[in-house]
Amino acid sequence: MIFSDPDVAALVRLSFVAAWESVRPVPVVEIDFGNGAKIKRTVNGNIATYICAPDGRVIDIIPGLNDPKAYLEALRDALALYHASRKAAVDTVLAYHRANQKEPQRYVEAVRDKGKAMVESKLKYVLVPRKSEAVAPKESSTEAALLAADTETNCKERKPLIHAILAEKAWRPADLTKRLYKDVLHVDLDDPYLGLVTTAFNGGAYGTR
Repeated sequence: MIFSDPDVAALVRLSFVAAWESVRPVPVVEIDFGNGAKIKRTVNGNIATYICAPDGRVIDIIPGLNDPKAYLEALRDALALYHASRKAAVDTVLAYHRANQKEPQRYVEAVRDKGKAMVESKLKYVLVPRKSEAVAPKESSTEAALLAADTETNCKERKPLIHAILAEKAWRPADLTKRLYKDVLHVDLDDPYLGLVTTAFNGGAYGTR
């Protein structure tokens, strides 16, 4: 969605070498209704964009999904930081993140990543075709508003946490990813169930079994 934006695509193409990595196998959820009908589908996780120097050092990280305008601004800031770090005698990257440390604003658990959830909820249109609804609906103003809320969450909650981590020392992605996903994106890569077991079976007839 973000990378289909022409301005984002142009900046990435001209100023970056893009690479993609899946940090864990893609989870697959299957629901058996007991009458021969089954639903089987992959479940998406969360994302982070690492901006790295040619030697692999992490310059900055953009957490989660953001609207194109905010994503472009973050890419340009990271690019400027990289160029500044090449010319300065001091460690500009560490100094930048230390200068930008501040207390994160906590967001409510119930509204976390609602924009992302709204996008992924369109899977139901793929899994359960309707005679009068063969195609998933287009992005609504509600989805745009939720994506804007996610962008604000990334800026006010997650970005300060990233500044604090990157202010500690020079990092490479492989040394940082598990911590980033657990402490910032709230996805524990060491949990084989991604925290879904407690959520799925909490309360109701199943209790906590």
